[in-house]
Amino acid sequence: MAQPAPLTWSAFPSLPDSRGFAAMYAGVSHGTLLAMGGANFPDKFPWEGGAKKWYDHIYAFSDGKWQLLTEKLPQAAGYGVTVSYKDQVILVGGCTSGDHLSSVFSYEWINNKLIKKDLPPLPEPLAYMAGNLLGDCLVIMGGTNSPTSSPLARAFLLDLSKSDRGWQSLNAWPGPERTLPASGVFGDRIFLMGGETTGLNAFGEKFRNILLDNYEMKLNYADGKWNAAWKKMAPIPRGVSAAGTLPQIRPDRMLVWGGVDAVTARYRTPQTHPGIGRSMLYYYPGNDTWEYISDQQDFPARVTLAVVPYQSSWLYISGEIKPGIRTPTIVEVR
Repeated sequence: MAQPAPLTWSAFPSLPDSRGFAAMYAGVSHGTLLAMGGANFPDKFPWEGGAKKWYDHIYAFSDGKWQLLTEKLPQAAGYGVTVSYKDQVILVGGCTSGDHLSSVFSYEWINNKLIKKDLPPLPEPLAYMAGNLLGDCLVIMGGTNSPTSSPLARAFLLDLSKSDRGWQSLNAWPGPERTLPASGVFGDRIFLMGGETTGLNAFGEKFRNILLDNYEMKLNYADGKWNAAWKKMAPIPRGVSAAGTLPQIRPDRMLVWGGVDAVTARYRTPQTHPGIGRSMLYYYPGNDTWEYISDQQDFPARVTLAVVPYQSSWLYISGEIKPGIRTPTIVEVR
């Protein structure tokens, strides 16, 4: 059997900003790529006492170039979920500098203008969660519901073909609560992987617990509602948090690149941080196996970012390459 072609990595036109942003909302409407909101440290790095700033800007990419639109988000925000559905870019939740959001709305790019449409709000405010589109069903998993709350083990679903019915709760995965999980769609399944939660050591002290677990979810509709069937799969070899959406990069595999691994999470000195681990992994849902490919040496790996299908490629948009340090660059992989 012929082997699939190796991945092709290239630089996509960068955002027109010198610093870049973590946790933007991003998606595609009628062929135009939208990148919105996000946060960075514009004046000083965190270890220098810098303050994080959230943004309400909206960038559009078409005809080979980015433009900053006059339209703005309803408020400066990031760290939510974005999906593209029938040429609408749907923004779900996220947070501002002070609050978590329950708002859900879409943008459609029509005649060089953004048309906004409100959708039913989440049952509760959520940020730092994962989300995917499976058919007409928008599924949200994990996160936190306030700036000071603990990670959640919750899942919600909005059937976009019947959005007037609002959100419904789904039974959650059979594992720990989590924030910043990675997730992706493969065929008729969603995979929820990793993320992080708060652990306690032998002295009762909290630590950042990067998770390695991996779950398959299938949806079924019965008695007027959707139900989730979960199955625990082979764990991620290195753990992963804040890697965003996991692309189905070939017919038989998904790609894991970036995200905080359990080793990097233990680094204690931000100003000398070595950067996000560069290892690339394939996950094969067909036989539930993992393969380590190599390290990506040409582009810095990143965390807290939007990963978006665009034309025949996937785009890793901006994000964080070291604690507090963003990048305006965009990586294209196919």
